[in-house]
Amino acid sequence: MAQENIIYHPDPVLIKEEFRGRTLLIGDLGKNNCSLRIDRLQKNDTGPFIFRILIENFDKYSYRNSMVFINVQGEISAGETAFASCSVSHTCPSDPPPKIIWSYNGTLNIQSEQLQPPNGQWKVTSVLTFTPTIADHNKTLTCTAEYQQGQSVQASQLLSVKYAPVSVRAETDTPVVKEGDSVQLVCSSDSNPKAHSYQWYDVTGSLQSKERILTLQKVPRDTGAFYCTASNSEGSGKSSLVNISVEYPPEMGRESGCSAHITGVTCHCVVDSWPVSEVQWILAAGTVANSSSSTENQTRTLHTLRLSLGLTDMVSCRATNKHGHKKLDLNTNQRGILMAIYIPVSLSAALILILVTVALWKCSRGREAEKNKPSEDFGSPVCVSMCANSELQTSKEEEEEPDYENCLKEDIYANM
Repeated sequence: MAQENIIYHPDPVLIKEEFRGRTLLIGDLGKNNCSLRIDRLQKNDTGPFIFRILIENFDKYSYRNSMVFINVQGEISAGETAFASCSVSHTCPSDPPPKIIWSYNGTLNIQSEQLQPPNGQWKVTSVLTFTPTIADHNKTLTCTAEYQQGQSVQASQLLSVKYAPVSVRAETDTPVVKEGDSVQLVCSSDSNPKAHSYQWYDVTGSLQSKERILTLQKVPRDTGAFYCTASNSEGSGKSSLVNISVEYPPEMGRESGCSAHITGVTCHCVVDSWPVSEVQWILAAGTVANSSSSTENQTRTLHTLRLSLGLTDMVSCRATNKHGHKKLDLNTNQRGILMAIYIPVSLSAALILILVTVALWKCSRGREAEKNKPSEDFGSPVCVSMCANSELQTSKEEEEEPDYENCLKEDIYANM
């Protein structure tokens, strides 16, 4: 021991200056009591202090066991009861033993005993019973011994808490891939000890791999989601699902087509693609028509076009996304409906035309017959009527004309 570190010695010259006059051996060495008193304690009187015997020309010994010792008993696991002991030796049996304080809450059991063989030292042991958690892993457990005179010493130990895998993660650097490409999925976790086995499953629960890294080759568009499990000696943990978004160019569904009705033509175009495609309707003349759309699921969309009858015989549905485009030509299937409309109309128009022609022909023949027959032919009802009217008119005219000759004769006969 270096001379400059001595805090008490029978020769005051050898005592460290800041302790000179403040320390006194109050124990009886003959009774194995080596208690030391320090007066007027200062902040820098932190220790630790040990007792050393020097027997000139014979022997010397340092009582280093007066320092604090901490020991965690056995392996500890999260959620299970654990034990830790803290012990400190002292040489002042007449004073209260040191007070041991733990940095962790738990149940305490304190014991004090004299060391054997008797050498003037006593030991105080505090046993802490506690239940560690995952959060306690790699944390420091500290016990502090406080002496009656205010001196304190402490010891610490890093806790190693065993626990099953938690925060299990299924991850990938390429969550979006193109159909036919490859992708890697990595399983990771937090555990003590480290996970020693991994398993990969698809969304149906079917085992895919027993490696930490899952490699998918030539991924199809319906790849779906996966999850992994990690295991160690304490148990196992499960990750959440990781989805692989597979992109592909548009394809037309078999449900696409047109149907014609008396009210018009309705065309449907079903497009399967990811990302969702932009869809255009193109008429035969090259014009673009507006349409409505609805989503069947994340990747399939239904686009509807409505047209008037007779507008066009063919329409085209064109779908485009960043991976390509697809075009589908559709027949409007309207000729049957148009024929069903045109034939009755045409027949009705023809019938009306025939009836009008017959009527005109009959009238024409009637007029020609009237011109060719003699006027005295009273057999005809028309002529009889006309002649009768003529005689009647003549008779009326004769009656109206005064017959002056007869009238004179009558007058004469009357006057005679």
